[in-house]
Amino acid sequence: MISIITPVLNGADFIENNIKSIEKLTIPFEHIIVDGGSTDGTLEIIQRFSNVKVIHQKEGRGMYHAIHLGFKESIGDIITWVNSDDIILNNGFEKLYTTIVNSKSDVVYSDAFFINISGKRIKNVKGRYFAKFLLKNGIFPFIQPSAIFTKKLYYKVGGFDFINFKIAGDLDLFYRFSLLKEVKFKKIKKYSVEFLKYGDSLGDKNTVLANKERDRANIPIPTLIIRIFNKIVSL
Repeated sequence: MISIITPVLNGADFIENNIKSIEKLTIPFEHIIVDGGSTDGTLEIIQRFSNVKVIHQKEGRGMYHAIHLGFKESIGDIITWVNSDDIILNNGFEKLYTTIVNSKSDVVYSDAFFINISGKRIKNVKGRYFAKFLLKNGIFPFIQPSAIFTKKLYYKVGGFDFINFKIAGDLDLFYRFSLLKEVKFKKIKKYSVEFLKYGDSLGDKNTVLANKERDRANIPIPTLIIRIFNKIVSL
């Protein structure tokens, strides 16, 4: 089973489409939504979907703490998180799952689409090969919701550092995955998610803080050579 965690805070404009996209899955799954205290009708929308499990984050400790709460309550051996304004593409997402179940991989990732606020696809984002090498050199080789991983790996690296990271916790987590010699990454040639880009996301509004967090984690700054390599292997 895969456990999909969705952190949300006042996501009434997006959460219904998020839930409906996940509901279409034909693989064993559970969908856990962790609400950070929404006041805009988000919870009323969620209540219309009986198969969704809701957790209430009582402390305002940020998105990564919310996702961690979801992982703690999850029952799947495979886990990931998909933000409330993102949509999964069930054929690609199911391919992620069957690949990780039938292989010895710890992390499986794929391609993604960027969409705008009206839902139009504005960019194809190909997952890059050599993910482990790129992550070790500070480059995120895929769009986060297009990757799934084992719960065993998550706890092996200690999970999210949600105390020190509010914006770049995803990069920190996958960077620590890449440092383990035995961990295997695998890319599939499928589109598995539509990722909303509209300039008002947490990351878009906090680039300065994200850079500071990157420095705090001692994640390497990509060199020109690595950037060139990164472009070449984006197939």
